[in-house]
Amino acid sequence: MKGSVRYTRMESITSYTNERAQSRTDTKGQSDTPVSTNDMCSLDEWPSHARRNCALLEDEADGQKKKKGRGVLKGVKASMKRFANGSAKLDISFSETLGGTVGINYRSFKDDVIVIIKRKLPLIGVRRWSDVHPSVHELIVADMIDRWNLEDMPGMEEKVLRIAMERYRGWRATLSSTYKAYKTDEARLANVPDDLQLEEWEWMIDYFGNDAKFRERSQKNFDNRKKQKTKHRVGSKSYSQLSFENRDVETGEEPDCIALWELTHTKNGTWSNKESQY
Repeated sequence: MKGSVRYTRMESITSYTNERAQSRTDTKGQSDTPVSTNDMCSLDEWPSHARRNCALLEDEADGQKKKKGRGVLKGVKASMKRFANGSAKLDISFSETLGGTVGINYRSFKDDVIVIIKRKLPLIGVRRWSDVHPSVHELIVADMIDRWNLEDMPGMEEKVLRIAMERYRGWRATLSSTYKAYKTDEARLANVPDDLQLEEWEWMIDYFGNDAKFRERSQKNFDNRKKQKTKHRVGSKSYSQLSFENRDVETGEEPDCIALWELTHTKNGTWSNKESQY
């Protein structure tokens, strides 16, 4: 229900734990039973956004651990910049055409949003972004105002919450992929994501597995992604930042939609595929 979840993240965990203790005594808990490789996807089949399983990172050929890729400690760069700036607030700009963050701090701003939503926003009880009560949204905005020069920015609250919504949905999408990487609930409970409490993961497992509306929506999104033929070539850089970087040096005007499409779907003059070109 819209705005029905008034708890912050820690409050939601406490409430869920208390309700569970009152309603049942057969708590599943985190499994100590070793998980067989038959209970999870192989590395080759592992969902692209799912949290990696440490056991699967062992190289079968020589027993050496595979590289996990670069880890990201969100918010550290922004904190270092504030420290170097005498703990002053940092500046941020938004694209006038696309609305996203731009400039030298565009990634740091988003990283700060991620840090704050993971502190404030509940997972338990939330099925859609709109379920979160506006009072919790206000906590996110207030924390960002404490860190960034936002007070006099037109439409500031809407801009911050738009990014918060995108990042929150991305967080939950990663958890959904992690759920799909395991074949049984026992295997899932034995592999709680690092940034979740056991109670949260238990609730999410039940939600991903048993909520009919979520499963229908998830399948529809999966089918739509399979129909998508075009491929962009910009990596993790946002379209807003790419457009900002390619603005006219004299007028400051950003590329039009046709020019931006070519920028994001070509590399060294070569189109990513025929569908993107036409």
